[in-house]
Amino acid sequence: MRDSGARKWIPIRKSNLRYYEDVELFYESPTGKIMLYKPAGMPFADRALEAKPYLGALYIRPDDKIRALRSAQRGFSTDLTARVMKGGIEDLAEIKHDLTAIVDETLSEPRSGHLTVLPDYVSSVVDGYASHPDLIKYLARISHTDYTTAIHSLNVMALTIGYCYFTKRSLEETRTLGLTALLHDVGKTETNPEILTAARKLTDEEYTEVKKHPLLGADILAEYGGVLSAAIPGTLHHHLRLDGTGYPEHLRGRPISEAGRIIAVIDSYEVMTNNDRVYRSPMKPYDALVSLKEDADAGLYDKKVFANFAYSLVDTAQGGSHGARHAEQVHQSDVAEITGTIG
Repeated sequence: MRDSGARKWIPIRKSNLRYYEDVELFYESPTGKIMLYKPAGMPFADRALEAKPYLGALYIRPDDKIRALRSAQRGFSTDLTARVMKGGIEDLAEIKHDLTAIVDETLSEPRSGHLTVLPDYVSSVVDGYASHPDLIKYLARISHTDYTTAIHSLNVMALTIGYCYFTKRSLEETRTLGLTALLHDVGKTETNPEILTAARKLTDEEYTEVKKHPLLGADILAEYGGVLSAAIPGTLHHHLRLDGTGYPEHLRGRPISEAGRIIAVIDSYEVMTNNDRVYRSPMKPYDALVSLKEDADAGLYDKKVFANFAYSLVDTAQGGSHGARHAEQVHQSDVAEITGTIG
């Protein structure tokens, strides 16, 4: 096989390797040529692979990217089912690690058709945790050393699915809202990464650039149509506020979609409580809920959405604090006090 140059090939993440048995994989030989490592369908345990001394990286053809992501989705779904059946939270860190790697890989080129695989991932999570709804909130509490748009989006997705379980949404509604949550910041993939990772307050010009991401996200999703188009309203509206503030500015004062009102509350809570941002300390869940309640009373957020979300966070005896991101959890009495209702 003639060398096409490794740069024209797509490296795969080692954390996803076990999911790619059904895909052709290639490696770079010591002389710099791209060589076939294994054909599609060959298991990694095959002894024939012992004679292939690849130099630490495996590649797929660009045309095989979607096929590889679908193969990874099938493998992830199978693994998720087995892990959830255990009924505990010990495997959540590994589940989140795998899902983060896959979603990060998918979001790397959102206009290349790769987003078409994400509805299946969301369905796997929604269906997998439907029988253990109390566990889904803990998926958002697993900390990562590198806080990325993918991790934030996964956290918002997990919290949104938990909200849907609590409010007894149908599985179809839960899948749609979960997908919206996962994709609500997809427009940030086209924002200068140096702005997104800046460990300081943004300049006015930089903030103006960031504020373009809802429109960019809606434009990306519109290119796909179909199932992904259902995520457009929430993606477009999640930074609009009920009092007529927020952005995109030209949509101020117009009706805000239900998805936009839900994601607005959950997105804000996730940002406020996340402890992976280097430039500020996180708020405790209780304090974040108090702040959101004040904003809801001031007319920024939907009060009913806020109250339901707050109650969806309530810990159960099963969960405890094992593997949790926050030192303090949310209890029924806290939420009753904050919302002014009796649980």
